[in-house]
Amino acid sequence: MRKLQLLLGLLFLAVAAFAQKPTFECVNFREGFDKFPLPGKGTITLNSGESIEGEFRQGMVIKMNKWQWFDTAGQLHQIKEKDVQRVVFFPDPTFVDKDIEIAVNISVGGNNMENIEQKNLPFNVTQFKDFDQKKFYEPLILERVVKSVNNKGDEKSGLMVLLNNGFDSKYKVYVNLGAHSKAFGEKVTLFNLLFGGGEMGKYYKAIRVLKVGEKESMVISEPALFSFWFGKFRNKEFVKLFGDNADFMACYPKSMKRKFKYTPEFFWVYDQK
Repeated sequence: MRKLQLLLGLLFLAVAAFAQKPTFECVNFREGFDKFPLPGKGTITLNSGESIEGEFRQGMVIKMNKWQWFDTAGQLHQIKEKDVQRVVFFPDPTFVDKDIEIAVNISVGGNNMENIEQKNLPFNVTQFKDFDQKKFYEPLILERVVKSVNNKGDEKSGLMVLLNNGFDSKYKVYVNLGAHSKAFGEKVTLFNLLFGGGEMGKYYKAIRVLKVGEKESMVISEPALFSFWFGKFRNKEFVKLFGDNADFMACYPKSMKRKFKYTPEFFWVYDQK
C-alpha cells in the first residue's frame, strides 16, 4: 500500500512539473477609488459644459457640502457634486490609500505559481500588454452616469469611476467609489498543480455598463450558482452586450468560455472588433 502511495505521489509530482502552461492573457480594469475628493490636480466639467482646470488643496476639499476647487489662477470655486458632469483627476500620491494601485497587473501563473509571465490573447487584436497603462489608468475619471429614467422622463444619476479608460469607445464600464475588485487564480489548487499555474486576474462582482450613444446604463452582476448554470450571463447578458458583432462572437463561440470574471477581456476585445 505504501509503495502504491509513493508511486502515485511521484506520478503527481511528475505531472505537476511538466504541466501545460495557460494560453490566455488576463485583462484587468483599473482599480477603483475609496474616496473623492482628495488633494490633487485635474479638470472638472460641469453639467453646463464649463470646464475648470485646477486643484484640490489639502485642508480645503469640502466645506458645507461643496467642493473647494482652485482654478489655475488661484480663484476658489464652490462646486456642488450634483452640478458635476465629469472629472479627470490626478490625485496627490501622498493621500492615495496604499491598497489602491494605479498600475494594473496582467499576469498568468507559471507551473510553480512563482513565475509570472504575460500571455497574448488568442485573437487578432492589439495585445493588452502593449496598452499604455500609465497614460490611461493614472488619471481617475469620474463621469455622471444615468442609472434609471422613470415614466415622466426624470433621471436618476450619479458620479461613478470609469474602469476601462482607453478602450471605452463602444462601452463605458463603471463602479461606485469604494468598490474593490476581486482577485482570482492566485492560490495553488489541485487543478493548477496538474495543468499549470492558471490565469490570474481581477474583476468586479458588479459593474454598470453604458453603451456609447445611449442614455441609460445597466447593471451586470456576477451570477449566483443557479443563475450561472441557467446561463444568465453566458447566454443572455453576454449576447445582449456583444451579440450584434459577429466577429466578436466568433472569438467566444462556446458558452462556458464566457465567464463573468473575464468581463475586462470581453470589453477589450469588443472595443477592437
